[in-house]
Amino acid sequence: MRYLKIAVILVFLLLVLVFIFQNNAALSVGIDLKYGFGEYVLQKSPPLYIVIFCALFLGALMVAMFDIVIIFKNRRQLKKQKKSISELESELAKFRNQPLTETTVSVEPSVIDSSKTT
Repeated sequence: MRYLKIAVILVFLLLVLVFIFQNNAALSVGIDLKYGFGEYVLQKSPPLYIVIFCALFLGALMVAMFDIVIIFKNRRQLKKQKKSISELESELAKFRNQPLTETTVSVEPSVIDSSKTT
């Protein structure tokens, strides 16, 4: 399964490289971006491939952050479950090792009173 994931990632990167090389002229065109911070306005003209790369990188970074949150949540839940299991196992061991202190019940044959029979 691990090798399949690596192969899929490599094929995806190969397709991205083919796309970039075939559309090199179109991707090198500058884009006018204006950032307004109050009275100060910042104007930039980055190439289109830089904008696409930044968008892909930020998307991957957000997915990684969400995955890290899920991993920590699962670890916390696993820790709670392990603690609960160990408490239940110790309780079970306590009951298993408890001595039997019940008195023995003797079974005596009952005497049938013939006068009470009809």
